[in-house]
Amino acid sequence: MQKIAHLFPGQGIQKVGMGKYFSKRVETLLTTEDPKLLELTWVGPQEELNKTINAQPAITLMQVSLAEDLDKPEIAVGHSLGEYAALWEAGVWDLQTLYRVVRARGYYMQELCPDGWLMALRNKETADTVVETFKGKVFYSNINSDRQVLIGGLEKDLENVEAFLKSERIAYKRIQGNKPFHTPYLEKASEEFYEFLKSVPGKNPQFDVYLNIADDVVTDYNQIIELLARSLANPVDWTRTVAFLGQRNLDMLVEINLEPLLAKLTSQKVVLVHEVASI
Repeated sequence: MQKIAHLFPGQGIQKVGMGKYFSKRVETLLTTEDPKLLELTWVGPQEELNKTINAQPAITLMQVSLAEDLDKPEIAVGHSLGEYAALWEAGVWDLQTLYRVVRARGYYMQELCPDGWLMALRNKETADTVVETFKGKVFYSNINSDRQVLIGGLEKDLENVEAFLKSERIAYKRIQGNKPFHTPYLEKASEEFYEFLKSVPGKNPQFDVYLNIADDVVTDYNQIIELLARSLANPVDWTRTVAFLGQRNLDMLVEINLEPLLAKLTSQKVVLVHEVASI
């Protein structure tokens, strides 16, 4: 029997029209719980769908729809938000509870994070320089690969940071959105989210799920919710996830997505979920 890993990407893949990929179970849930979100996923507008409180449940429910008929994998991993679909697949939450959790996560991240920015730099050495130069103001957000590191900060510091980058001739790219996610600026969101999670029932995973902040598989529900809350204010290091998967002697990595995203950030070969049936 093949040893397979499922990879769930995070926020940023939301698009108007994604509702057509929702399963009947997901459509039924949203018809009852959130008909406005269901409409957004079909007709938009994109600006409203991009709001974190809408994007996070929409993405997670699309991932559920793509994964719900698959055989269970050897291990599941996710990039940031993607960890929640991975935990659902492992039986930690039922569908309605998963929706409540990611909806709450989106709310706390949107409402309790100050306005700011994220930008992508070409390597960690460059990011080290910027973070050290603006120590206590600029922080790592995502270490996606050797060639893509995201940093973030507050709006009031952006002008000085951009001036520094231009003076040093450092290439950068602004990332869509105005929140410095996965930085210490989300400490309050992290604390409030943890209080919410403590009231949410859940089970221990039925198979291995790797959480990036733990740098290991997780087995205990109480540990899981603590780590999920902490991760809001800590950077995602996808390179650690890739390295961990490389140690598992897996036969196949499957990205639960419509288009390759994590595949571009992963050194091992990754296939998309719709390609699995043809292999």
